[in-house]
Amino acid sequence: MKRYLSLILVLVVVLVLLLTGGWWLNETGFTRSQEIRVGLYDNRPKVYRDTQGQPAGLFVELLQGIARREGWQLHFVDCKWHDCLKRLESGDIDLMPDVALNEARDLRFDFHRIPVTHSWSEIWSQSGLRLLALPHLDGRRIAVLRGAVQQRALKKMMAGYDLEYTPVLVDSLAEGFEAVAEGRADVVVSNSYFAGINGPRYKLQETPIVFDPASLYYATPEGKNSALLEQIDFYLERWRQDKESLYFTALKNAMVRSHETLMPESVRWILGLVITLVLLLLIMSTLMRREVRRRTTELDMTNRRFDHLLRTSPVVLYQLQVSEAGIVKPLWISENLPRLFGYKPLDVFQPNWWQQTIHPDDLDAARNGLIQVQYNGHMVHEYRIFDAGGQLRYIRDEMQYLPDKNRQQGEIVGSWSDLTESHEQAASLRYLANYDSLTGLPNRTLLYERLSETLQRSYEPKHHAAVLYIDLDSFKNINETMGFSFGDELLILASERMKNMLRPGDTLARTGSDEFIMVVENASAELAAETAHHLLQRFSVPLVVDDDELVVTLSIGISLYPDDGGDHETLLRHAEIALNAAKNEGRNSLYFFSSSLSEGIRERLLLENDLRHAVERNQLVLHYQPQIDLHSGRLVGVEALLRWEHHQLGILSPDRFIPLAEQTGIIGEVGSWVLQEACRQIIQWDREDCYIPRVGVNLAVQQIESGLLVRQVKAAMQQAGIQGERLELEVTESTIMREPDKATEAMKAFRNLGIKLTIDDFGTGYSSLAYLKRLPLDRLKIDRSFVMDIGAHSGNEAICRTIINLARSLGLETVAEGVEEQHHADFLQREGCDIAQGYFYSKPLPPDELAEQCKAWVKSSEC
Repeated sequence: MKRYLSLILVLVVVLVLLLTGGWWLNETGFTRSQEIRVGLYDNRPKVYRDTQGQPAGLFVELLQGIARREGWQLHFVDCKWHDCLKRLESGDIDLMPDVALNEARDLRFDFHRIPVTHSWSEIWSQSGLRLLALPHLDGRRIAVLRGAVQQRALKKMMAGYDLEYTPVLVDSLAEGFEAVAEGRADVVVSNSYFAGINGPRYKLQETPIVFDPASLYYATPEGKNSALLEQIDFYLERWRQDKESLYFTALKNAMVRSHETLMPESVRWILGLVITLVLLLLIMSTLMRREVRRRTTELDMTNRRFDHLLRTSPVVLYQLQVSEAGIVKPLWISENLPRLFGYKPLDVFQPNWWQQTIHPDDLDAARNGLIQVQYNGHMVHEYRIFDAGGQLRYIRDEMQYLPDKNRQQGEIVGSWSDLTESHEQAASLRYLANYDSLTGLPNRTLLYERLSETLQRSYEPKHHAAVLYIDLDSFKNINETMGFSFGDELLILASERMKNMLRPGDTLARTGSDEFIMVVENASAELAAETAHHLLQRFSVPLVVDDDELVVTLSIGISLYPDDGGDHETLLRHAEIALNAAKNEGRNSLYFFSSSLSEGIRERLLLENDLRHAVERNQLVLHYQPQIDLHSGRLVGVEALLRWEHHQLGILSPDRFIPLAEQTGIIGEVGSWVLQEACRQIIQWDREDCYIPRVGVNLAVQQIESGLLVRQVKAAMQQAGIQGERLELEVTESTIMREPDKATEAMKAFRNLGIKLTIDDFGTGYSSLAYLKRLPLDRLKIDRSFVMDIGAHSGNEAICRTIINLARSLGLETVAEGVEEQHHADFLQREGCDIAQGYFYSKPLPPDELAEQCKAWVKSSEC
């Protein structure tokens, strides 16, 4: 007994030390020579004011440590989180602690390099809400900190899963937890630090939903206080390498302070007394239990059963009696049976209750379990039961057999654990792994499985299958114009329309943003074509989204089994090749795979790969075609025409590779090179005493769409050292009308630089004359298709005459390209055309040959 009293005394002393500890953690003040205004808001345990009103927390303690060493004077400015961010951006405060770095804030503020710590976002809910996964948040009221990273992350995450919710914006995390506790919100979004400390305080429950991991820093106004951030990085880097440094001490102290603020001093004393009493009771209970065990062995079976139940999870517990004849009867069941499964405890004692509750398919296995446990002593197995409401439940049954001394009869103690939720989650994961979350269609994984099964069934003679690769035409433009929500709804409607056409055994899968695969069993080429035509006809009827009617056309590529491939990968690849051919045919069409298509795709891929390296390998060259004044015969300029000196195919014309460059997105790089080379060549000719008044360069629509064209033109002119009047830019009607606003803005900027502007291939783009007359143009260029038929087709002569008169009325010059005969030139001169170019005068020439020919055209001092 003396030993036990000594133990009690030691525990009491330890408890007193715990209750009175912590006073030495207070810091002393110090003098500062440099004042730094620091935003202070409540986000325990990282930033807050303690019970004495002093700034505290992990970020504060680290900053104070640096300030002591650097001689800074810290002035803490109290503000709400969103208000602190505004003050920081306006420069009213110099530094703000505990700021998560994201792309938007990186543009507004400056951050140091080394993160102070890391956090993530958690969801805490009202007590009693069963929230296990993100879809359970659908329709909930969610409290979220105004302006915090969680607000944007939550919005993006919910939109990605097409879930609705009502945001409840708060100015502090404490206000968010209060909103849930008072019933003004269902759940609250919080960082992991604050939630772990304050969730229990507000009697909220943690959910397994987490998202948005983040790194936390100090932030300063953009462009200010860079030296301050460098010093913070200096100390963080040094401290984090030393386990005894202020960094690790601050981590521990911050967490201790946070817990201390949750418990008033009086409560601590009361809790201490309660703990002391509990310890005393536990010690006395241990002594008494030992005495009882020494005095009696009659309670041995009860103690063993009690110990087993203590080790069991909080599930349904039961006790069964096994007679000498092996008959099993219930003796006792725990009182939580109604709450977990809906049955009353007395129901268990009804005849055949257990057999009627178990699923019929699992009854034999459950009976065998009762027999095996009597031989093995322990048994764990799973089976299905029906709860009182008739719902199917999965349970885990763990049993322990406790025989008597003579082993003639005994008891079985066991527990039921409900595994229904885990089975449902597993089923949900299987669904997500095999189905598209938006349309509910099979995804690529399940498609491969079903297509393989279809091919296996099609091995029999005369059995075939077809793969239809379906793409929604111009879906990217729909998304960009109407928004992603509109696009998602459109995809759902389109998938439903396709599903309605499936026959038994067919499969429809979504494999990309706007791509679908349809597998048609026992399909001949005729049936595949008929199915594809039916699809095209069905989609000629508009889809209705939010009262907006929209006709979406399809491009369909078809491959057949076994003609086009014997496995799913080959069939899908060939169907995709056919799809690309359908797109190139103008969309809203179908195309069957053929071997020639495959070879064409292969050649196109090789050509595309070579084109990507053409600029860096100096394979691109410019040839120049002269432009002659029809009235004076003088050389007035040249047009730069791009050629590709391919290492195997020789010199390729633009018609061979420019469309490929536009489709692959490298036209911007090619166009930039053309601009630089043309400007450089102008200066080179000047050095050779060959004066070319002006060089024309063609522009592509992608160059205008990029928004970088004006900057590229200025850079090329400045690098070469030429003036704007030496450069002419040519753009087609279709290019202007595709991006009219960007084109107009760029053309006005070019006019201000003195650059001449020409509409190329005029008359082929169906543009609006009312729109074109507002553009700052200098010339209209008559397309060669009209010029070549002069003298043979009166209609084309009329078109040429109309364009010349139109240009004259607008005060513009006209340029005719494709002039190859004398009568072409005579007609154009007679009708008042200003300038001509074509093989009648000269073919496009390399720069050196053009310089040699220059003197033949112009004998004046200009050349």
